[in-house]
Amino acid sequence: MRSRRRLIANLAVWIIVMYLLIQCGIFVYKLEDRSVTEEIGFVPNERTNNLPKLFQNRAQVPLNNCSIPDDWLYPLCKYKIEWMKQIWSKNRECYVNQHGVDPKDNCNLLIYFSESGKFVLNFFIPRRKPERTKRQKNKHRIDALLLRKTPSSGVKTSLHVRDDLTGLMHKLNESKYQFMRDRITRLWPEWRAAAERLEQQKPSFGNRQRKNILLFMGAFAFFTKWLEKAYDGVSLGEMVQWSDLIASMYVLGHNITLSAEQDTINRYFSTLSIKKYPFLDIGIVRCDWLRSKPKQSKFGRELLEMSKIYQIVDFEGPGCNYQCNLRILDSFGTDAEFNCPEYKVLHKSLKSSWGGQDVHLRQIMTMFPHSPDNLFLGFVVDKALAVEENRLNSFKQTTNISSSKPIGLLYAKKAAYLRGRRKYIDVLSKYLEIHGTIAGNGSEDYKALVPDYVINHGIMKGGDLQKLLRTAKVFIGLGFPYEGPAPLEAISQACVFINPKFDPPHSRSNTGFFKSKPTFREVTSQHPYMETFIGKPHVYTIDVNNLNLVEATIKEIISLEVKPFLPYEWTPGGMLERLNAFVEKMDFCEHGEQWPPTEEMHLLLGSKGDSCKETCARNGFLCEPSFFNHINSVEEFEKFGVDCDKQTKENRLDAPSYAPADKACTLQGMSLLFSCVSKDPERRRLCPCRDYQEEQVAFCKNCD
Repeated sequence: MRSRRRLIANLAVWIIVMYLLIQCGIFVYKLEDRSVTEEIGFVPNERTNNLPKLFQNRAQVPLNNCSIPDDWLYPLCKYKIEWMKQIWSKNRECYVNQHGVDPKDNCNLLIYFSESGKFVLNFFIPRRKPERTKRQKNKHRIDALLLRKTPSSGVKTSLHVRDDLTGLMHKLNESKYQFMRDRITRLWPEWRAAAERLEQQKPSFGNRQRKNILLFMGAFAFFTKWLEKAYDGVSLGEMVQWSDLIASMYVLGHNITLSAEQDTINRYFSTLSIKKYPFLDIGIVRCDWLRSKPKQSKFGRELLEMSKIYQIVDFEGPGCNYQCNLRILDSFGTDAEFNCPEYKVLHKSLKSSWGGQDVHLRQIMTMFPHSPDNLFLGFVVDKALAVEENRLNSFKQTTNISSSKPIGLLYAKKAAYLRGRRKYIDVLSKYLEIHGTIAGNGSEDYKALVPDYVINHGIMKGGDLQKLLRTAKVFIGLGFPYEGPAPLEAISQACVFINPKFDPPHSRSNTGFFKSKPTFREVTSQHPYMETFIGKPHVYTIDVNNLNLVEATIKEIISLEVKPFLPYEWTPGGMLERLNAFVEKMDFCEHGEQWPPTEEMHLLLGSKGDSCKETCARNGFLCEPSFFNHINSVEEFEKFGVDCDKQTKENRLDAPSYAPADKACTLQGMSLLFSCVSKDPERRRLCPCRDYQEEQVAFCKNCD
């Protein structure tokens, strides 16, 4: 009986304890998940008194009296405020306990985002300038990939053209950089001469300031064999562009740090996880990661707080404080709908392995001027025209070039590129001696696809390839690879490029290669730049499946005497002039001088269903996306006699635009969605255009 009473008493105590624990759990759960609109007894001052002083001067900000700024340069500000109000309770330890976030107070949130990410204008919120040691004051702040103006003691650092390659060769001393060393060394006299000439001719060019620039070659960090097999037939487009970017930054006098290794980047940026995200080198900060208090590095805390992630839409915190300083190399370009995760979430069909960077589209730099929305960086064409006649004759003897026919060189490093092109090549072989530089002459593809009459030289180094092109009459496009540097090299050696036309155009809707690319761009030929900006007599864009047209074209080409040609934008001088302007004049972090100047804008109202790219091109202009924020108002429509019976501000790709059916003017609500290429069949786009310099399309005619 006594033992039974003891058992009952213990059971009653256990039940009471469990009841109290459950009630405590329910209370904590409700406290954490309660909406920020409910009263939760939150006292921010009590929380922040025990925190490190991440935010200072809060007394200067009138509480509960802060409006959320609407500024095109900081498009994510209002979204981040709304986002924080929805998710703060899921990580209370980070946001509340560590950083003093008060989700009910807009002023508090604006301070937080101004400190932890470039989402808020600096002058809206008083910000603490952190204490710096004497040693730290002498350091420049690093930016990722390309840098804006470096803060200093106020004295501008005058730069001079570098004439010695020793320092750069030391940075590229590993064997895997052999291709880059060879290319930079071969072109160095041209780089140096071009930089010195620009300093003499353009005073503004000599007024540049030294920047600390980190160049992280992400593609090669995860595909290391690309670098090692540069002379074995791999694609060289990426390598060429990186080599020229490195050389141009170095000759301009900037401080550069190079990396193509995950381990090296991890040492710079603490223990960050850099995921496989080839071609797009981006940084983002995670609130959870900030709690680890990483050690300082010579690049500063801002880049320590960067990690390379696969989808920004999945991150759990404010973006990197220096995301606005990033420049991303992206061979084929990115459209607005793929760049903005907030838009992608609402449109599930926008699937891509890339994109989602949440940067302004002009921070994305491309190989060719594909789309005016992105920035055209380009590269340099190694033309090597100073080849003596006796050296050419010697080359012909050693490479079995003796035919009386003109020479046609196949644009193919792999035999697979010839698949489906046999009839086309057979027609050309009647008029040309066909040569190739195809790898793997013992492979099954080679035996099956390469005709016996092709004289194959295998993969050739740059100098030998230039000589072969100099002896050739025709450079024969096969439809792939898309948009490489070789056709430009060919026309610079007086070759005529046959550019296969695509009908219908290739895009992500019908071509596997583009299916995962973050763009809806329609590629009308193997090389749209050659088709659009150069043309005859250097480029013939034709349907190579029309054999009668192929035969008529080759007869016409053989009858021509074509001289070497290379647009200025592909020379060392052209790239240096372009890159220097981008670094010195384009700032995505703070409001400054508009470049190109708004005085160069030509405002047009497009026809119904046309994009701004099409509207501007039809009038001999290019669409200039940096002008969009200046025309995003109803007053601009009124200049064309448009009556806006309805006025709305929406997150639309085709805004600003006008719908004639209901006389509605729609303004853009999200600056990351400004797009030159988007269109709607029922709307007329309001389009900011500019003129451009021939052979330097990135510059307007009056731009310096």
